[in-house]
Amino acid sequence: AASDVYVYGGQELDIPEYGRVFIAVKPNTGETISNVTKNSIVKSLDDFRVSSIEVIIVDPSILYLELDTTVFYNDTRTIKDNAGIISAVQSTLNSTTVSGSIDKFGGAARFSRIITAIDAADTAITRNLTSIKMRKEIQAVISTPASYEICFEQALQFSAGAASVGSSGFTLLGDTTTYYFEDNGIGSIQTYYFDSAGTKTIADFEFGTIDYVKGEIKIGYTTAVTFTSTVLPGDEIHIRSLPLGQDVVAKKSVYLDLDVDNSKISAVIDTNVLSS
Repeated sequence: AASDVYVYGGQELDIPEYGRVFIAVKPNTGETISNVTKNSIVKSLDDFRVSSIEVIIVDPSILYLELDTTVFYNDTRTIKDNAGIISAVQSTLNSTTVSGSIDKFGGAARFSRIITAIDAADTAITRNLTSIKMRKEIQAVISTPASYEICFEQALQFSAGAASVGSSGFTLLGDTTTYYFEDNGIGSIQTYYFDSAGTKTIADFEFGTIDYVKGEIKIGYTTAVTFTSTVLPGDEIHIRSLPLGQDVVAKKSVYLDLDVDNSKISAVIDTNVLSS
């Protein structure tokens, strides 16, 4: 079963493809549907389409959202400990009130709605400090020279000397070192590693480029890059970034998915409230 479907005409693409209709399907489980299912859907639509129109089933562009939240609470108003408060916040974020209003094509993650829901998760909660991170996932083509484009389709934060984009680990051809990449705040993507003493060292200052306005990262376009392994299973590399503003608003063909399981939620006693 599908959790959501989005249909759009080829004329809406940056490079128009007239005479085609695209259908993006987000299944209830996982990110994509099989080719067999795609072919079955196309065949089932044969009786309903104009003969000159080609129907194409495409995989959705999923933009994961992760929260970094510190929740403050008044311990005199509850018998719950930190873990209990965290559990209450997780349940609220997983509820249809929050995640149900975000997980869809063309959705919007409104910062004010999220922090209000967190505050309302338990009567003992007094306030919260929360930020939103976006995550895209790519599958590396192992041991093969390739180029990669990662599109957040959101404007990204940028500040010289302060990274707003970071990746999970990987290795490169001819080297067993585990590398990561980040931006330098002025338009370049650079790789780095940690030496035996745990010191961060920049390895390649020109590993790729980043367009903060478009939210696009390009790697391997000048010289193809060859990944040989990834820290994460399935040859995956995860790239996290910070949106320019507090809200995340997706284009219609982008599916927003609030990832509560990979969000960082902590709870601490609020020492700034008076005991009652």
